[in-house]
Amino acid sequence: MDDVLPRYLDRADDGVPVVLNGRVGIGKTVMSSELAHRQRSRYANVSWIDMAASGSGRSAERIASCLTTVGGRSGPHLLVLDGVSDPDDVVRYLPQDETKVLITSRADTGIWHRIARVIQVPVLPREESVRLLRTRVHGLSEADAMRLAGALDDLPLAMENAASWLTSGMTPWQVLEQLKSSASRILSGYRSSDFPGSLAGRLSRATSVLAAGSEEDRRMLHLLHAVAVLGPDPFPTRALRGDRWEVSEPDAQYLLTMCDLHRRLGGLRDRGLMILQTGAAKLDEISGAVIRDLLAACPVDTASAFALAEQLLVAAVPERAAPERAWGDWALAAPSILAVDPANIHTEPGRQALLHTYNYLVDSGRYREAIDGLGNLRMAWAEHFAQHRADDLMATSVLARAHFGRGHYETAERLNLQVYSERERELGPSDPRTLAASAYCALDLGAKGHHSDACQLARQSWLEQCNLFGQESRPAMLTGSYLARLQTQQDPAQAYQLGLRIYRLQRDHLGARHQHTLDTAHHLALCLVALNEFRKALPLLGETLKFRKEILPLDHPDTLWTAAHYYLLSADLGRPVPRSNVQWTCEGLRKAFDRDHHVVRRLTAMAKC
Repeated sequence: MDDVLPRYLDRADDGVPVVLNGRVGIGKTVMSSELAHRQRSRYANVSWIDMAASGSGRSAERIASCLTTVGGRSGPHLLVLDGVSDPDDVVRYLPQDETKVLITSRADTGIWHRIARVIQVPVLPREESVRLLRTRVHGLSEADAMRLAGALDDLPLAMENAASWLTSGMTPWQVLEQLKSSASRILSGYRSSDFPGSLAGRLSRATSVLAAGSEEDRRMLHLLHAVAVLGPDPFPTRALRGDRWEVSEPDAQYLLTMCDLHRRLGGLRDRGLMILQTGAAKLDEISGAVIRDLLAACPVDTASAFALAEQLLVAAVPERAAPERAWGDWALAAPSILAVDPANIHTEPGRQALLHTYNYLVDSGRYREAIDGLGNLRMAWAEHFAQHRADDLMATSVLARAHFGRGHYETAERLNLQVYSERERELGPSDPRTLAASAYCALDLGAKGHHSDACQLARQSWLEQCNLFGQESRPAMLTGSYLARLQTQQDPAQAYQLGLRIYRLQRDHLGARHQHTLDTAHHLALCLVALNEFRKALPLLGETLKFRKEILPLDHPDTLWTAAHYYLLSADLGRPVPRSNVQWTCEGLRKAFDRDHHVVRRLTAMAKC
């Protein structure tokens, strides 16, 4: 206000407008009003046109009438055009004389950058947000103001609306709870006269304009609703596969192509309703909450929004679910997929996309998140289990893996036995899915100390998979790795020979850095430890740890377990081990693993030494 804007308006380049650009509610109108008052002495005349009130068809006559009124007056003139939604409405009618033009617009479009000096208005710094709230609300603590500012995204108009409720007697906690359940109401202010100037009111008017517009405008609104229900994280348009999707709307059915999608996203961006990044599209969190709340009032539009969102999610799921080849794609797509309530997923491809996403969570070591999410998913799908029993069994299998990862062996065994018995009954004992379930049951038995029964079950499954698919197949190699792991307790020499055989097959067919190869390498090293071949085991663990860190997050449980065994063996051989590394590994395993474990106990003792 004191530096940037006066410098722009004082420039000698006549006829070049200044555009204050920013999202809804960021304070463009307040800034331009304050600027006009501060700069009043510099101009003979200051004119203000509320473009939102004029309507696009009347823009030209409003500007012409204003310029005619001041045309005969002498001295410099400042013309403020507040709330220009479309540059095309005003560009051709801008004055060509020495009139200074100040425009406010939420439209983020290249036209502005070609004809004007564009100033992006940022959100308030957090300390300024806290000051604003505490100034508006007497007695508001700094801690409560900090929480409110964060929830309101430091957006000035949103904070003004929330402050009106706080001054009416509502507590900060109540405002935060209402923001989650009814964002449009809390961001309308508590007095009816506040609504026209509220964040919810402005967003409502913006969406109403699209709803009353052309067919293309209505389809833009349809896409806006779909992106809103996908949650606050950016939707990865770069991950979309294919170019044509069948789209159903309440009043139409049409083909959506990639070009259509990006044209409409661009149109929403030009209207200030969408944030576009390279390969991603998103709504800011507050606007998304308001639009979702407004959308909930219309069940037909809500169903249509979720249908389009589901189609976009299916198109964004990586083609290969194998994590070693798709970590980046899954990291992009998973937040949007998980943001959708599973009760709103109605097609088989949609359910499969969701289940593959939970598989990714388990593969990436996010066991707790997978357990919580799958619990909600199974409750949401409960009434459909009879029709979609295969999907429920897949969800149960993934849930069992998550419980196993956290050390809940009894729960994992119960779930895996349920899956195994149903698949054996429905599909037969030789079906690949039945054999995979029996391999998981073998791991459960081994984890509970029943090594003989576990080895027998794993061997039976492995031999059957070798006969059906060949020993080089992924299922056979994976179950063979499980068998070698289970045999270590009973016969480490035999376990080592089998583990080495599987390890070589996996290196040849999957690669040295494949997650399954590294799992086998880790347990092969433990076989060497059981055979007192410590000096052979240590470099194998070291190489495995190196590769783990390259392909997995540092806090991934597999990385932590390999690090733990490597540090313990290094200490046993008298090698120096940094205490910070031991502490990091110990703390990570405590978070990931819910049971007491002898490895964690030994690490804890090392960290204290």
